[in-house]
Amino acid sequence: MAWAARVPARLFSLLVAIAASGCAWFGDETRRAEMMTMPAMSLTLADAGSRVFADAAWPQAHWWESFNSPELTRLITTALAGNPDLQAAAARLRQSQAMVDAQAAELYPTVDANVSFSAQRFSANSTQVRFAGENFRQLLINPLILRYHLDFWGRDQAALEAAVGRSLAVDAELADAKLLLASAVAAGYFDLLTTGEKLLIAERIATESETLLKLHQARLAAGLATEAPVLQARMALQAARQQAAGLRAEAALQRNLLATLAGQGPDWGHGIAMAGGVRPKSFAVPVDLPLRLLAHRPDVAAARLHAQAAARQIKVAETAFYPDVNLIAFTGLHSVSMTDVLLQGASLAYAVGPSIEFPIFEGGRLRANLSYREAAYDTAVEVYNGSLLRAVQEVADALARWREIDKRIAEQTQSVAEAVRAKDLAVSLIRSGLNNNTDLTLACLEEQQQRLRLTALQGRHFKVAVQVIKALGGGFNETKTKDQKDSHAH
Repeated sequence: MAWAARVPARLFSLLVAIAASGCAWFGDETRRAEMMTMPAMSLTLADAGSRVFADAAWPQAHWWESFNSPELTRLITTALAGNPDLQAAAARLRQSQAMVDAQAAELYPTVDANVSFSAQRFSANSTQVRFAGENFRQLLINPLILRYHLDFWGRDQAALEAAVGRSLAVDAELADAKLLLASAVAAGYFDLLTTGEKLLIAERIATESETLLKLHQARLAAGLATEAPVLQARMALQAARQQAAGLRAEAALQRNLLATLAGQGPDWGHGIAMAGGVRPKSFAVPVDLPLRLLAHRPDVAAARLHAQAAARQIKVAETAFYPDVNLIAFTGLHSVSMTDVLLQGASLAYAVGPSIEFPIFEGGRLRANLSYREAAYDTAVEVYNGSLLRAVQEVADALARWREIDKRIAEQTQSVAEAVRAKDLAVSLIRSGLNNNTDLTLACLEEQQQRLRLTALQGRHFKVAVQVIKALGGGFNETKTKDQKDSHAH
């Protein structure tokens, strides 16, 4: 009995010794890739101007509502519910969550049962020659079979943490897909609004061009002008009509795009209302933007989570070099007689004990798998570094565009005001008898041209606003996402 009590202790000592020697099996350790720290952005943010830093709030989850456009809200809500690509991303998230549950089950023992019956005749030429020519019927009933993997080296825990990390990364990727889709819908809708406004102006330009042509034709008929102004006016009218036709086609294409993004057919796009929104005057960009960017950019968060999951997979690969211990137990009834299996206690059978597997010679498979996992981690880290650099660039680019469009709109607004004053002056001169209708028509055409440029800039202003919100990560918050998944790791 004393010897039997010392067996588990000796077995454990043997396992520890083998585990300690297993470190030498890993081979020479290579240097792993390192995650990049947040690049400096203070000068870039300072160049953006104080108007950008309105307060410390972050874009809300439904950031599109800040544009005060019910039609935009309807479009984005429809797209988030019906876009096929987004639905596929949501299905991938459910798959990853199922894998977390499956991996968590590895931490617990399994209990199952089996029943088997076989009729057998032993050959006279086999190793069972002693039973040559005899027939047997064997019945095995095992109502309780217990298997439990003893996770001495933390393999199952590391695999669970890797599965949770991958699931969190897929969740962040889904949030990124939603942000990209909502941004595309918002940009497409603002393009449609801009095209509609430009079309109205183009039609007015065509009308004024036609009026100018008629004035030149009248002057030519009266012998007060040559044919050159008539030819120029006719070409200007044709160009205006071409511009209007191009804008009508562009609006049709934009409706088709919005319908596809919303997961609908092209006819659905004909029902999109052309209702304008409110351009934001400033953005809520926090002073500590660089630090917040790590938690509020879904693509950066997903890349980091993939790298962390890859690190846990290295741990799983390392534990494969150590002995694998499983506890196996069963109890049941075994008999070669159909009559006594349930009536005689002698049919009772049971067993309990550990099963230990020692990796001795694997032909380099374990080391190759470890090298693969290490390379996968290095790849994930560099992907994260690239995502971080792109995120910082997108923020810097969006803020630069915002600053530029702000100034251009202010300048173009002044140009429109001056064109209006020039038209008013032409009206006054006509009333005083010092001018003619040709000059007034030219002044009206110039005003419409200036308004056309202003409309294009205002449309860009909406799109740049969407780009800034997208660069800031929309309403994504990794902390909230992580809180929903941490329970799986425990």
